[in-house]
Amino acid sequence: MSRHTTEAHDIVVVLLKHKSLSIHELMYHLAVDKKEEQEFKKLLKKMVTAKEIKISTDHLVTLAKPNRLCVYHANKDARGGVATDPHSKQMYFIHPGHENFAIDGDEVTVAPCGADKEGRPLAEVKEIIKHKLTNLVGRVEQYKDKYYLISDNHKLGNYPVVIETTSQIPDLDSIYSVVIVSYPNIKEAYFRVNITANLGHAGDDEVFVNRVLIESGAPIEFSEEALKYVEKIPDSINEKDIKGREDIRHLPFVTIDGEDARDFDDAVFCETNPDGSYTLSVAIADVAHYVKHNSALDIDAYARSTSIYFPRRVVPMLPEKLSNGLCSLNPNVDRLVMVCHMDISAEGEITDYAVDNAVIHSHYRLTYNMVQEWLEDRDRIPHDIRDSLTSLYNVYKALLRARQKRGAIDFDSTEPYFEFDKDGNVTGLKPRNRLDSHRLIEECMLAANVSVAAFLNSHEHITIYRNHDRPSEKKFSALKSYLDSVAIPFDVTQESVTPKDYARLVERVKSLPNTGIIQQTILRSMQLAEYSPKNIGHFGLAYERYLHFTSPIRRYPDLLVHRACKAVINKKTYAYLESAEQMGQETSFCERRAEEMERKVDSYYKCKYAQNHVGDSFPGIVTSVVSFGLFVSIPELLIDGLVHVTELGGDYFVFDEKKHWLVGKNSGFKYTAGQELEVTIANVDMDKLFIDLELTDTPDKL
Repeated sequence: MSRHTTEAHDIVVVLLKHKSLSIHELMYHLAVDKKEEQEFKKLLKKMVTAKEIKISTDHLVTLAKPNRLCVYHANKDARGGVATDPHSKQMYFIHPGHENFAIDGDEVTVAPCGADKEGRPLAEVKEIIKHKLTNLVGRVEQYKDKYYLISDNHKLGNYPVVIETTSQIPDLDSIYSVVIVSYPNIKEAYFRVNITANLGHAGDDEVFVNRVLIESGAPIEFSEEALKYVEKIPDSINEKDIKGREDIRHLPFVTIDGEDARDFDDAVFCETNPDGSYTLSVAIADVAHYVKHNSALDIDAYARSTSIYFPRRVVPMLPEKLSNGLCSLNPNVDRLVMVCHMDISAEGEITDYAVDNAVIHSHYRLTYNMVQEWLEDRDRIPHDIRDSLTSLYNVYKALLRARQKRGAIDFDSTEPYFEFDKDGNVTGLKPRNRLDSHRLIEECMLAANVSVAAFLNSHEHITIYRNHDRPSEKKFSALKSYLDSVAIPFDVTQESVTPKDYARLVERVKSLPNTGIIQQTILRSMQLAEYSPKNIGHFGLAYERYLHFTSPIRRYPDLLVHRACKAVINKKTYAYLESAEQMGQETSFCERRAEEMERKVDSYYKCKYAQNHVGDSFPGIVTSVVSFGLFVSIPELLIDGLVHVTELGGDYFVFDEKKHWLVGKNSGFKYTAGQELEVTIANVDMDKLFIDLELTDTPDKL
């Protein structure tokens, strides 16, 4: 496929991010080829003439106007919002009337214009660089001779959505997807859209999931070019594919996954050395061998950047021919892999590593439950893999000791999963507990990820790191305030806090009755992990350097890491599709988008499940207290809801922000996080995906 031709807009966007760059730095960030250099410099001259940019005598390029590039986040009522600089994290408050038709999620330029009474920086939107929203979903209403789309997206504001053309009269009982033709502007303060599909009727599960996908802008179908590319990939490997690879087919590699797993992209093998140390080998499906740089499939994979997992559906990053075929390490077949061999001491320290292209022949497809049972009764392990599994368990224990010594944070977590009947109705929500067999694989993958990070760093090759920054001052202060309210000491400052401090805190609260709620609050105080070529370490895992290597079938950054490794092995340098910084930002955005969709669909199914229990009462635990009520978790159902402040009784309740409680003005009753209450499921709002609770029991006066 041909490269994207650099335009003036692209140069403006990069300069908004970096303020000033040399011409050669600008070419690097825009991935301009040497053969395109002359045309690129002509474009720069045109932009200087048009007074869009300035070029100094020492060839530094800057913008002529000092605006900021931000992402606009609209308020709930779409009147005003916040613009955030993704590079510096600086926030600018946008007052109503200063949005200049920006829609939630748009990439915009803003001009700072002072501060408000509270000292918060203000700005106004100057230009919309890129609209995030491209599709809408909703029902259709007719007014006179026109049809309008009525969307549930409240952040669209009051802009009407006019349907441009209709080949037939829309079914007013159906849900439609539309593509946006034009956005609100100074001439036309409304959207123009064209209908693309009738999704079906409201209330249907499949319609809801499709709605979430379409509104997010995530690609659903692969391009025709990508599918043709996949068709040409052979169904099996041959001697030519194997040539030049490390042949480790004789080693008894195994895959260990969930019972319902369909693709197996990692396999493990371990042996114990005479001195008590271990050699651990982690083999990962060689996706980069099949998904070639800048191919049609590569472009599609980058646009997705991650697989999306819903309870009854997966939207894969790559087509099934790869994910369930050539890139699935099925037992008893040869498969191409990238392997990371690690020498690990008896204390769990990684003393050496090597990364290579290889070929394996997995001996078994094992499940977590199967391995857990075997670890508890070693005699049941098949003889040909008994030594390897025993070594795997022992190296896991060693790595766990090193993890604790390092100070990595270890939250207790149970991942819930839905149960469905044959008609697709939710019948249950159950906890999936973490077993030693889960943690064994996790520790092996962490060891491989940190070893590959060291490998690429030692060869000074640009790569995409998985960064996790220390807690922000705002989040840390909120955590300290909460811990003070529940009498849990945490005598460290935001500037000095270390992963070990957090790890000790988590261990301290694990014995408390409301440990789950406290751990969730601690977790919320932490930053979100991001992808970036600039390494800042991983706070949560207490690693100086970390990246993702182990899942290239479902995460695009892992695929980029594989390509960088191959480049180093071949004594070359990998040239990214775009700047590594831009690709880190884009893949981070796609990850957030996927997580948001997964949360929304999970909420939908939880609400569907809660509908079965309207009127039923359950023991609950207050997870957080806010000015408008109590958020309460129902452990028996694994769902959460809100007891509104007006449902707390006849008293007038006042919210104490510092102490995190609601207190009755007359009675003195206090509601605090961790408190146990009896609640009744009063109502389920499927439009807002909200569960309303009522108190069925009055707590004792504290």
